[in-house]
Amino acid sequence: MIFLEHLFNLSIVIVIFNLVWGILVKLPEILLTGLKPSKPINYILSGLKYFLLSNLIYTNSLNIIQESAMGSYKANITYLLGGFILSLYLAGKLNKKKSMLSLISSVGFNSKFKYNKSNLEKLKYENHIAGISIIIYTASVGFPIFGEIMTLNPLNIWFNNTIQGLFQAPLLKGIFGVIGMFFMISTFQKGISTMKQMFFKVTGFKNKKNDADSLKKVVKNPFHEIDDETKKSKIDNDIYVDFEEIDDKENNL
Repeated sequence: MIFLEHLFNLSIVIVIFNLVWGILVKLPEILLTGLKPSKPINYILSGLKYFLLSNLIYTNSLNIIQESAMGSYKANITYLLGGFILSLYLAGKLNKKKSMLSLISSVGFNSKFKYNKSNLEKLKYENHIAGISIIIYTASVGFPIFGEIMTLNPLNIWFNNTIQGLFQAPLLKGIFGVIGMFFMISTFQKGISTMKQMFFKVTGFKNKKNDADSLKKVVKNPFHEIDDETKKSKIDNDIYVDFEEIDDKENNL
């Protein structure tokens, strides 16, 4: 039960952090730079966002461990769950940008809105930035001194206090609670899907979805073959009729 509560709290942290980050950072960035943000600014903001997020998840994981006086076994599971939800969230963000790029490219919005591919696609090194944030989280867990330094970061303290303050507000608590619940369910679904994909890649088994697609093709193919055979037989019959007509004409002559 305590692990489920931990996942729910982390979901609340991520949801409110994205809201605060969007209001304080993303919205001013859009207003200042318009639709053509510079890559250096994107790199800096992405790095800062992922860095703060890893710190917040570590801080909240550490807090629940200390408040519950967990043993080493439960503490390790708590840290593992924090790293798990952080990894899933970052992977989802990167995949979302990739899907958005594919959609925009396929629909042809690039020329319509004067976007070019370099501005729409995910940052070239954003994968590395996300990986570094996971390494920072791991280092904070493995080296408590480093983790203490991260938790004492002024930005981390401010964001954590702001998140807790917003969540404790009477009116907002219910709203964030519902959003956090949906986020947690979505995280579970992504986790199951990710583990399935890893299992299929490691074992070499085919995905049922692919098998279903193959089955559909198999079901469709016989009809195509029947159509082809029907057309072929029709052509043969026409040729046969023509030869019969020719033979009749020769006999009459």
